[in-house]
Amino acid sequence: MPRTADANAVLREKTRERVLQAAVRLFSRHGFDGTSVRALAQEADIAVGLLYSHFESKEAVLSALMQSSMLDVARTLEAADREPTARGFVTVLLTSAVEMMDAHRDLWRLSQGLRHQPEVLARLKLPFEHFLGATHQRLKAALAARGVQEADIEARVLFALVEGISQQYVQHEGGYPAAAVIRAAARRWPATPSRKRKADTP
Repeated sequence: MPRTADANAVLREKTRERVLQAAVRLFSRHGFDGTSVRALAQEADIAVGLLYSHFESKEAVLSALMQSSMLDVARTLEAADREPTARGFVTVLLTSAVEMMDAHRDLWRLSQGLRHQPEVLARLKLPFEHFLGATHQRLKAALAARGVQEADIEARVLFALVEGISQQYVQHEGGYPAAAVIRAAARRWPATPSRKRKADTP
């Protein structure tokens, strides 16, 4: 009996996910340039032709992975934005980032490594610098809305904290005191809502 359109869509998504997971493993182990399309297809246990039916190139595979990591960042910001205080915002942001890295540790190790390979990122044609700038602006707006002075500088401090804690957490397999570090870091910001947010609260 022929497969239905829905069954085909599910199968395509499963195959695509297998390719992405294989790419995380091989790119982390051998580097992007050190991984061939044939090796990627073999790791995913599919034919090379089937891989090309999902991704037009090896760069397209890596681009999909990087877009996934950017979506993870957007989700952490959405979770944090529900908090009325600057301290709560920072605490949830950092905690969500750690949870995200627990779920996708290999992807984030790969992503951090690629940040130091601009020649590879340039081939992906992703708006990466725009993404970083937009993330900074979103942090700045969130802190300013919660009454933080010098929100631009404080957003840069927070961005550096997220980067530093993320790198440390990924590098230490289970031995990093993330909760204690997050509590200590969040003390920098006020734990009471700003007057504006109190007025905005229904």
